[in-house]
Amino acid sequence: MHAKGRKQGRFIALSGLKKIASPSGSTFPLMILDAAGLPVFPLCEWYRRKKANDGGRTPDTYLEMLRPYFGFLLLKGYVWNDSPDRVRAHLVEFLRTDVGCHVGPGQQDGYLVETTGASPLSKSSLGVLLAALTSLYDVLTDAGYYGYVNPMHSEQLVALKRAHLRQVKNVGAPDHAGIRGESHQETNQAYPSAFFRQKRGKVWAPEIVMEPDVVQERMRKAIDHMIKYSTFQRDQVILLLLRQTGARLSEIVEMTIGGYRKARHTGRALVKNKGSRGREEKTIYFTEVIEEHIHTYVRTERAKYDPQGCKRLEELEDTDPLFLTVRGTAYTRTSFYHHWEKLFEPAQRHLKKQERVEFSPHDIRHLRVSRAIASIKERAQGDKYLEDDLVEGFRLIMGWQSPKTMETYIHTLNKRKALLEIVLEDEKEVGFKKIEDGAIHAPQRERTATALESLSVDSDDFSWYEE
Repeated sequence: MHAKGRKQGRFIALSGLKKIASPSGSTFPLMILDAAGLPVFPLCEWYRRKKANDGGRTPDTYLEMLRPYFGFLLLKGYVWNDSPDRVRAHLVEFLRTDVGCHVGPGQQDGYLVETTGASPLSKSSLGVLLAALTSLYDVLTDAGYYGYVNPMHSEQLVALKRAHLRQVKNVGAPDHAGIRGESHQETNQAYPSAFFRQKRGKVWAPEIVMEPDVVQERMRKAIDHMIKYSTFQRDQVILLLLRQTGARLSEIVEMTIGGYRKARHTGRALVKNKGSRGREEKTIYFTEVIEEHIHTYVRTERAKYDPQGCKRLEELEDTDPLFLTVRGTAYTRTSFYHHWEKLFEPAQRHLKKQERVEFSPHDIRHLRVSRAIASIKERAQGDKYLEDDLVEGFRLIMGWQSPKTMETYIHTLNKRKALLEIVLEDEKEVGFKKIEDGAIHAPQRERTATALESLSVDSDDFSWYEE
């Protein structure tokens, strides 16, 4: 499902650039150094300015994608602030050679970019790379460090978009006002302005939802094994929270003591939501069992690595991270992935070779949502109003601003159900033909029963979360 995760890590690590903490008194929150140990000024300055306006994870995510590009420029002897035509030519070369993409001309202007089997990045990660490059040139152009128009924007497409916007009713209104002639998303899809655009393919759908129940069950067994045999209590708590809350990995790993306290209810915590710019505004919900695990972790393992040796929540500051490394620093997604790999491989060996399945921490989120929606449908028993209420409530719990995300999951589940019904119908037809031919039909009944069992939905949505 996410086979490119490890390749992406190597892709970033091989950039030749490294990050170090800035010296005391520096205006730069982070220093990015080349192979000779010299600062890469455009990256340092972009990160400083971006971080000042966005306290969330976006600047750090973008930085990880920009490092390989600047490593490529330094290796080739290219300059980042060349004219737009030269910058675009350098980027085409980088996308083709280092990112393994197919790059071809767009219909009106610019290029269409598509990942291939040789790409170390997934389609979504390629989108992040292009967004990061756009941000880099936007910020440094506004700051006066780049003396041309942003090479990531197509002037021709920008002009077409502006002409269209003059025809849109109430163009300045936000989507939630309900008076704009078309949504901002519809405008951007119909009139893209990027010079480098991803080739449009299928509409996103969560892959895990389409996986057979037996595959999802193997995932749950692997997760159970990882939780049971975690070396650190910290990782055990994180895995428990991931599979029960359906939250993003970054939301869990970056939890703070203040976010945990400010929820003011047992079994709740405030975390940084996607797009919240570092503000803890999304509530996650968990059971008393996990609450107890958190308190035990704080009193024991966390206290062992806490610089002040604090054992109680009351002794900690709101800004203190909930999860710590053995060095007493804030735990990160990168560090978690290191421990994930160490736990994942033994969990896979625990299963038979033919039953092993590759998945990432993010797939746990999809697994949680798919099970919840299936449970909602079962409990509603055809009552459309009740189902809509439950779905809307679950959407709010997940922190999704747009109902379209929920609709995509439901549509995918309905599609999966329809496909499985077709498969079962085909099995029945084959069975009837064998009976007519005089074949023994007892084995056929056994095969049908097995298929039906694989379609069953556990009525207790939390049954596998609290052992």
